[in-house]
Formats: sequence, structure tokens, C-alpha cells
Amino acid sequence: MRSATPDSPLRQRPVRAHRRSSGARARRRRERLCCVALGMFAALATPSVGRAQTPVLPPPADTASQRSVGALRPGDVLKILVFRDKELSAEYQIDARGYVQIPGLGVIKAAGLDPTEVTDRLRLALVERGFARPEISVQPLIRVSVLGEIRAPNVYPVDPGTSLLQLLTVAGGPTERAKLKDTRVIRDGRAFQVDMESALRGSAAGRVVLYSNDVVVVGRKKGFTTENLGVTLTVASLVLAVLNITFLVRQN
Repeated sequence: MRSATPDSPLRQRPVRAHRRSSGARARRRRERLCCVALGMFAALATPSVGRAQTPVLPPPADTASQRSVGALRPGDVLKILVFRDKELSAEYQIDARGYVQIPGLGVIKAAGLDPTEVTDRLRLALVERGFARPEISVQPLIRVSVLGEIRAPNVYPVDPGTSLLQLLTVAGGPTERAKLKDTRVIRDGRAFQVDMESALRGSAAGRVVLYSNDVVVVGRKKGFTTENLGVTLTVASLVLAVLNITFLVRQN
């Protein structure tokens, strides 16, 4: 039997096999590390549903409380109901100075007070006017304007805490030309863009709470729309009709 020398192939074959197995293990480790790194990157890059937050719009400068239960402010409307007195029962807007003027009761301070305090002041004013036990109800409303590509643009009195999505629903919804991504809320002279297209898919954008004197503007699509298609087809039909008439006249 032939003895294996240091330079013999019988000695080098196991070495090459060992090197190949070590290289394979190193490649597998690198592949595993790459997979882990890619997985971590995907987890960080993928937006989490739970992280969705309501777009933050700064409240008006003279508002210090939540609109659902907070203090009244200029622009708010008081829906006053005086039992057994229909003449005083109506809606009254708080003016820019913070007062509300009620015929028969005079001028009453309202801005900066909560609805309960305003109710107490109105009740006291009724007592001073000769009402023995006045029964009165005060419901605050906010006034918000809706403009642009909306089906019923107008100024709407709505409940405090009304969201942007709720207001657009009250206003009849967007038109076919509306660009919901370009919806803006104008507050205290500053415009804030809100993506209402994502709000219709359930995002937090529609939960923006509105304040008195806010102006909501729904943008308009640019380019070719369904309405443009209808106009184009009408014009094309008229052109074809004129060409047909011209052709018949020339034939005769």
C-alpha cells in the first residue's frame, strides 16, 4: 500500500473538503444575517395602524378648553329655549366682543363662560324681568363655513366637538370634481391641509375637531373630469351634425 506523503493528493482532499464546508457555513450565516436585517428594515418601514394619529391643528388663540364642554367664544350660537315664552326662544350668535343680545333681556356676556354659567345669567335676567320661576334651556352651537367642491356650501351651526368628516356629511358630501386630498381648514388666518381622501378610508384625518369661525375649503380636481367628458361629447355631436348637414347640401 502506498504511503501518503505531505504533498500527496491523499492528504489534500480532506483539507479541500473542510474548506468547502467552512465556506458553505459562512455563506449560510451571511444569508441569515441578511434576512434578519431585511426583516428589521421592513418592520421599521411599514407604517403601523396603531400609530395613526389625528392631525393636530392648533386651537384658536382665545380657546383654553376642549370644545365639547369648554368655554364659549365669539362666533358660537346659543340656541335658547324659554318654556312658555316663544318670543324669547330662538338662536342668538355671540358677537365679536363676546356678548349676546336678546330682545327683552338686553346684552349678556357669554364668551369665556361655559353653558351652565350662561344659563344662570339668563335665568337671573328673566327673574329681573318679572318671571317667577323661569325654565330655560341653553344649547351651544358653533358656526363653521364650508366652501369649494361641496354639494351644499353654506355656514352651518353644529354641535361643539363636530369633526371635519361629520361637517362634510352635513354639507351633502363632495362633488364629482372634488379633490379631497386638497381639503383645507382655515383657522385664525392660517390654512392647514387635511387629506380627506384617506379619512374616507378610515384614517384619523376626519377626526379633526372644528371651532367657531373655521372655514373649510374642498379643493377642485385639475385636468379631465367626467363633466369635461360630457361637454366634449356634446360638442363633438354638434360638430358631426353640422358636417352631415354640409355634406348633404353639397350632394344636392
